[in-house]
Amino acid sequence: MVGKKLNRQARVPGSADIFIIGLSGPSGTGKSTVARRVASRLNGHVISMETYALEMNHLPLEERASLDYDAPNATDVRLLENHIRNYALGNAIETPIYDFAKHLRVSDRREHIPATSLLIVEGILALHFAQVRRFFDLSIYLEAPDEVCFHRRKVRDITERQRSLDFILWQYKNNVSPATRQYVLPSKRYADLVLESNADLPALEKSVYDAIEERRAPAITQ
Repeated sequence: MVGKKLNRQARVPGSADIFIIGLSGPSGTGKSTVARRVASRLNGHVISMETYALEMNHLPLEERASLDYDAPNATDVRLLENHIRNYALGNAIETPIYDFAKHLRVSDRREHIPATSLLIVEGILALHFAQVRRFFDLSIYLEAPDEVCFHRRKVRDITERQRSLDFILWQYKNNVSPATRQYVLPSKRYADLVLESNADLPALEKSVYDAIEERRAPAITQ
């Protein structure tokens, strides 16, 4: 059951009526996949907080790779907040493009995202930042056993981000797991809905879709 509605920033008069969802949970819980599938069904868009890592292009590759991208201070929160606010007002945004294989923000390109009636903000720290949470009409937290999360992350990092198994193990032990305990798990208390994500993908997708439609329905009918 979906919990109580969170307080949210008052709309600017004449602004677009856009429904915004925060989707959080540890790395490997399926946030990105579910967000994309649900947004596609609802004619919405997704922004991934991973692409909002602070720009560290001036550092050599070895130093960039060793940074802790799971800690809150690695996120460009000002830019993220600004983009969510602009989208909520019905404006298109130009989100960063991130090269995960090289650990850098692409400097000469952005992704153009036109505003529609729905936006999903997904990331391990989506519910951590108060200045971001205030925009959410619905906050969802996904969870799964650690072994499931690690396996999913390992497969993703090898197939999509060209990372070695040694680096994946090092990063998970030194950055991912500590950040999960210190920042991600505590943010669960801000969720309206907590879902187990080790079920099959269609069932999880349906649960997220139904929760959004249930919460969005009163706003649509008003």
